[in-house]
Amino acid sequence: MEVRQRYYRRRRSSLGIIALVLVVFSVGVLFGANLRSIAHRFGIHLVDNSFAKLEAIYSWVKQHHVDPDALDPLRAVEDAIRGMLPHVDGGYTRYESAEEAKEFTQSTLEGKYSGVGIQSKPPVGGEMEVEIVFRGSPAEASGVKVRDKIIAVDGQTIMGLTQMEINSRIRGEAGTEVTLTILREGEPAPLNITIRRGIITLPVVDYWVDGEIGIIAMNRFTETAPEQLREAIEAVKQKQVEAILLDLRSNGGGLLYSAQEIVDFFLPADQVIVRQVDRYGNEQILKTTGGTIWDGPLAILLNGASASASEVVAGALQDHKRAVLLGEVSFGKGTVQVPYPLPDGSRLWITQYRYLTPAGQDIHEKGLSPDYVIEQPEKAQVDEQLQQAVKYVREKMLQK
Repeated sequence: MEVRQRYYRRRRSSLGIIALVLVVFSVGVLFGANLRSIAHRFGIHLVDNSFAKLEAIYSWVKQHHVDPDALDPLRAVEDAIRGMLPHVDGGYTRYESAEEAKEFTQSTLEGKYSGVGIQSKPPVGGEMEVEIVFRGSPAEASGVKVRDKIIAVDGQTIMGLTQMEINSRIRGEAGTEVTLTILREGEPAPLNITIRRGIITLPVVDYWVDGEIGIIAMNRFTETAPEQLREAIEAVKQKQVEAILLDLRSNGGGLLYSAQEIVDFFLPADQVIVRQVDRYGNEQILKTTGGTIWDGPLAILLNGASASASEVVAGALQDHKRAVLLGEVSFGKGTVQVPYPLPDGSRLWITQYRYLTPAGQDIHEKGLSPDYVIEQPEKAQVDEQLQQAVKYVREKMLQK
């Protein structure tokens, strides 16, 4: 679960120390400076000789390797950081390059980006298959179709590029144009489709009605998720539904404050949403502000990939006996990561809080237990889990 800067006060000293550690490490690597003496000068205490050992190894390679340019200094720093952080807490504390930070901010946090409005599978053999064409997007207007295979962007082959590199070429300033060369089944030759880029709001909410039940599926917690969910709730209310089933299966989370806003939709004011606990045991309690838009019967469907912000929402509503949890035990991510931007545009996310449900339950690596277990058969041809959840709501909650 992520915390945005505008919602939480930064400790400037902490940011300075983190940035300084990286800068000092870079200086030591690039210029052969004595890392320990520099760290001492700035009041940073290195617990052991590990960093000095790393510096020495780098220096020996630079001085004695047959190819003096075999080791790129910037790449060495990047690799050292990436090699260190996975051992902190299993990958939750993490580092992003400038490009990765920009991509993550747009696609996962803001839920908006400037591009054409497609989602693709990872490239294979110089072809990247279009998996989703967003409704109302520039790509849809220009005739791009699901299962089209992109082979070039603006006349340049994508062979050898990563998915992130390809997406970076497709995206660009709104109003500019990009030409995709695609292979389409049934077409004898590649097609060139020119698309004018626009601002794309990632659709994270889908909804439909099954009789008297409104079903709302949400796949992530972005900045735009609360408003999209609000619109979905209002839409199913117009259909005179008697209950809502909120499908959070495989929703890996996102922004904490989006989860806060969403819990607000279902609870009155001054109710505990989540308890955040820092390394010193200090507790910060987040509460609702009173924005209820649905007070009718509510069920939440979870699976083993429902995590983080999904568990904040489900845990709060379960503890307040406001929702019935259906499905499977959730993933169990009970930590909060705070971003620390670095001067070059890269970013460090540090696990800074554990969170507890309103009743004080620690779900980290345990998950939330459903009130009623519904499993999805491995080889089911239909979404049997959803069907059983709808049946439960209809028969047990609405008693029909």
